[in-house]
This record gives sequence, structure tokens and C-alpha cells, in this order.
Amino acid sequence: MKATGTRRGSADEVYALLRKRITLGAYGPNYRLKEVSLSEELGISRTPIRAAFQRLEQDGFIEAVPNRGVIVAPWTDLDNDEVFDLRIQLESHGASLAAQRRSESDIARLHALNAEMAGLIQQRSEDFRSDIQDINRRFHEAVVQAARSPRLVQMVGGLLNTRRVTGAFFFYSDDQFTESLEDHQAITRAIERQHTELAKTLMASHVRVTWERLKSQRQDAGTAAAA
Repeated sequence: MKATGTRRGSADEVYALLRKRITLGAYGPNYRLKEVSLSEELGISRTPIRAAFQRLEQDGFIEAVPNRGVIVAPWTDLDNDEVFDLRIQLESHGASLAAQRRSESDIARLHALNAEMAGLIQQRSEDFRSDIQDINRRFHEAVVQAARSPRLVQMVGGLLNTRRVTGAFFFYSDDQFTESLEDHQAITRAIERQHTELAKTLMASHVRVTWERLKSQRQDAGTAAAA
């Protein structure tokens, strides 16, 4: 990574890089992050690294521990289950409200995000998984924004930024990418047609499928580690 020439740009780049490494498991739980080492590796000053650390800590990816420095925050199965259980409850409620309150611009935005996601799946650029993850987050945010509930937007936004949620797409197969897009399209149609109960059911099912896939990944990883 090269410095971008602005402190803000460098901090954004460092944040994105470190978040990706944590998400993919390159930095596991309790891994110690060192400003000096990262500064030397990335060829930038320590200032943007400190700024990135602050954002990562706010988002729950890292924590500062006395006498140890900055470490990757531990993440348990209970944490995973809590996050996805809350997502199911809140986002399904948000989809139902969105079906009642959405505007034409909300629908246009959801369709545009779905089209963008479809294009990325087809093109499969080098970093398309990161790009799809970003679109996925924006889609889920757009649904709750269409619900016209600022507190709901804030709560769901916090859940979408947690480590296991941001990392979900990095482990998807090609078929699972397509299935996720089809879910988004079905949710969009239900919201557009103001089918409140259908929108609620589809969103709950969509988030639950992601939850089950992550559980399967954890089980597979545990089996491999024990082998």
C-alpha cells in the first residue's frame, strides 16, 4: 500500500486493509497489532494507522488491552448467534415497515443495487468479493432506511458492521452468490408491491440462511483443526 497523499485517505485504506485481514482470519482473535510493524510494511506514517485503529475499535474489530497493546477482539459462537438473532428480528421488522413506507426513490435504489451486484457476480473482478460485500451492506441499509425509522437504521447499521457479518461473503460459493442476489430481488419485489408480511418473511429467511452458512463454516473449521 502506498500513502495516498492525504491523512484521511491513508487512514481509510489502512482501515479497509486491516478489517479485511481480520475478517478473513489472517489476524485471528487476540492477535497483537503493532503500529511500528504496520508502518514499515505499508510504507506510511503511524498517524493514519492510529486513526484506523480508532475506527476498528469503534466497530468492535480490535480492543486496547493494558500491558498488551492493541489486539484483535475475541469473537465467540455466542457473539455470532446474538448478532444474527438480532438481525433476523430487526431486519425483518424493517422490511415490513419498508413495504408500508417506501418511496419510488427507495425502490429505484434497491433495484440499482441489485443490478450492480448482478454485474459484479458476472464480471468477477479480482476483488469482487469485497465489492459485493459492500453492495450487500448497502442493500440491507437501504431496506431499513426505506422503513423511515432512524433508530432502526442505527441499530441495524451497528450489527452489519460486526466482524462475522462483514466477512460472510468471503466464504460464499458461486451458487450462493446467485442465491443471495435472488433473495435481494425477491425482497425488493415484495417491498415494491407493499406485501408487508412477505417482505418480513423473506428477509428473516435470507438472514437466517447466512447464519446457517456461517455455523457450517465454523463446524468445518473445527473439524479441520481437529484432524
